[in-house]
Amino acid sequence: MKSYAHFDITGLHYFSAVAEERSFSRASARLRIAQPAISRKIKALEQDLGVQLFTRHTRGVDLTEPGENLLRNAYALFRQIESLRDHAVTSGDTPRGVVTIGVLPTPGEYIVPRLVEQSRKLYPEIKFRIVEGYSGDLHSMLINQEINIAVMHAPMPHPDIIVHDLLVDYLCLVGKAGTLAKPSYTFAEAAGFPLILPDGPNLLRLHIDQIAQSRNIRLNISHLCNGFWLTKAMIRGGAGHTIVTFGSVVTDLERGDFDVALIGEPNVPWSLAVAMRVDQHRRLSLVVIKGLIETIVAELRSKRIWQQIPQATRLNGETQA
Repeated sequence: MKSYAHFDITGLHYFSAVAEERSFSRASARLRIAQPAISRKIKALEQDLGVQLFTRHTRGVDLTEPGENLLRNAYALFRQIESLRDHAVTSGDTPRGVVTIGVLPTPGEYIVPRLVEQSRKLYPEIKFRIVEGYSGDLHSMLINQEINIAVMHAPMPHPDIIVHDLLVDYLCLVGKAGTLAKPSYTFAEAAGFPLILPDGPNLLRLHIDQIAQSRNIRLNISHLCNGFWLTKAMIRGGAGHTIVTFGSVVTDLERGDFDVALIGEPNVPWSLAVAMRVDQHRRLSLVVIKGLIETIVAELRSKRIWQQIPQATRLNGETQA
């Protein structure tokens, strides 16, 4: 068997910090390691691999193409090391180890604090690594084994992924408080509002586009924005409207920032689910955390914090059911 005793994991760790910070000095401050020591490790790593990993300039450093490739593989190696450690310490009937969870922005606001609190009481030997992202990104990370569990909308079928539905949400038209006159709109009517929508490979945007194309409806897109928090800020400022799930704007509704109207003709159901890899779905720590997520969402629904019925709409600050 080939020996890897000479390979320096510490140097790889330093390399990833410099790559993330785009600066040796910032990486030094973050790691609390002297900059010359980091520089020596990076130089040794470059000599060992026979490639240049960074290009240096006055503002810091940029990754070269070999550096980009190494960073991707370094992350994969770090995950494998974490997984090896996790499996090594997992024994008996006690859930323990690190669980990496990917969550959507707004569902994460409701689920993650409750999950951490309840897990700390019930399973104190479980630690979390939380990743926030959109459904398409979370799906890819789950397939690539970058996360263990994903809470996401409408997961695409995949042979390596097992999905458990949490609730069925619905697409709504969202605007600044006082801008929507009706509790519901047809899809064609909603498409006529000045819309702020994400660009690129976004599952929700693809779904909206498919509906529009199937009905020969033109979307009145006024702005493209790939940041959900920025989109909501633009809506609060009156820059336009958007189409998202009801659950995505629950916190904003509670503050009275937005009007929300259900989109009908057609109603557009959009499931929220918890997804795991098939080869990990029997792992004890993941089983108990999945169960906690399901319990938390059920509690939110029972308290009507998280509506899922089609007629649940908000008009000028009033909830209708």
